Amino acid sequence: MLFRSTLALAALSATALAVPAPGPVDSQLVLNQAGKAALDWSAGRLSRLGEDRQVDAMTQWGWYDCGEPGDALEIESIKVSPDPPKPGHKLTIEAKGKVHNLVDEGTYADVTVKLGLIKLLTKRFDVCDELDNANATLSCPIEPGSYTITQSVDLPAEIPRAKFQVQARVFTQEELPAACMDLWINFLVPDKP
Repeated sequence: MLFRSTLALAALSATALAVPAPGPVDSQLVLNQAGKAALDWSAGRLSRLGEDRQVDAMTQWGWYDCGEPGDALEIESIKVSPDPPKPGHKLTIEAKGKVHNLVDEGTYADVTVKLGLIKLLTKRFDVCDELDNANATLSCPIEPGSYTITQSVDLPAEIPRAKFQVQARVFTQEELPAACMDLWINFLVPDKP
């Protein structure tokens, strides 16, 4: 169930959208974003270590559009509710982005879920089939334009306390890169009740 929820988030995010804006890349901005992502990824700041009582911290998550200029999809934003995601609750995901080139049958996503350096799952998904199976507001063919897709999934209550990474690489039927997204979620520390 955890994998399905995580894969749903990755598939929706990756299929909803991805091309960085054309033009020069500001390396300082990229470094600042990478630094922020690293800080966001670090576990909640735990105090009172060694005490027997539970220390409360919030689950943390984030994502990064690792796409290239010329990709068919551009991921603009991903929002989740509740934020942060909570085990045992319904998770609603809203992804916004732009489709620059037609997305048609045969477009697929290679998704890898990792726990630290350990690969838990590597799977190829047909993007159009996943949209149909999820009863998404989009279906193939997807014409160029701006789109918002919203999907809800139930997160299991028994999600292991760990940091998970999801890598989604989307390709066209011609095997050309269409989108790239890395997502991380940290269930390592408990949420406040």
